[in-house]
Amino acid sequence: MKINNTKIRNLLKKQIKFVCDKEMDSLKPGNVHKYSKGHGMDTKDFFKSSLIISKCLTKKNLNLGQKILTSVNEIQSKIKKNTNLGIILMLSPIATVVQKEGIISKEELLKKIKSLIKKQSVKNSIPIFKAISHTSPGGLGFSKKYDVNKQPNINLYKAMKFAKKKDLIAKQYYCGFEDIFNTGIPAYKNFYNKWGKVDWALTGVYLTFLKKFNDSHIMRNKGKKIAKNVRKEAKKYYFFLKKNENLTKIKKKLLFFDKKLKSKRINPGTIADLTVATLFFEIVTKKQ
Repeated sequence: MKINNTKIRNLLKKQIKFVCDKEMDSLKPGNVHKYSKGHGMDTKDFFKSSLIISKCLTKKNLNLGQKILTSVNEIQSKIKKNTNLGIILMLSPIATVVQKEGIISKEELLKKIKSLIKKQSVKNSIPIFKAISHTSPGGLGFSKKYDVNKQPNINLYKAMKFAKKKDLIAKQYYCGFEDIFNTGIPAYKNFYNKWGKVDWALTGVYLTFLKKFNDSHIMRNKGKKIAKNVRKEAKKYYFFLKKNENLTKIKKKLLFFDKKLKSKRINPGTIADLTVATLFFEIVTKKQ
């Protein structure tokens, strides 16, 4: 079946903006959301960013690396804050595949994402390394061996393989978004079925990831011990969310956790990026 490129591009543009903005409605302890700003940013910064990246990630005739670098440059130029490098990295492979293939099944999307990442040449990978070095001094989990600031002579897949133990986004690029498929999507469905609300389903996804993984942003800024402690504490809040129905009580409880994390300048930013990607993965695929 012939793909209507303009229709798909316009749909993707709306969906990218929707998932980024919906994340702001979701109470994500320690991260920025409508109930509480933090880390020198508020929801307005993210709303501006979502508009920019929805346009950049759906531009015609740009490859994966060019989309990522263009998005980062536009954000730096207009927002002047690193609002969403992680979101750009997580949404761009999904958007690139859907823009080319149209609406496909989740299983097919997973295969195509893996293939897209593995096919990136050294030349095509350079814009992605540039984007990371522009916004992330820590190099997204890279070390001196593959310093993104010096444009390593390596392709994207190999670089992400090297960084996968230090960074959750690198891990997604290496494993082809399997954590989104295996952990994020089931959590989203479970919590959406519970309340029928996208924002609270995303809170469920966020806490599901936070109890399962050490957040890369926390590890880089605060160390592994604190990341492990946050993960351990997140389990309590996850089970509270799972067992309770009353959203007023849940909100009160989670805002206490939120305040506690922000008072210590702890931001599970990478977990938030995976949460956004989960919603995007869910809504751009065929309903089953």
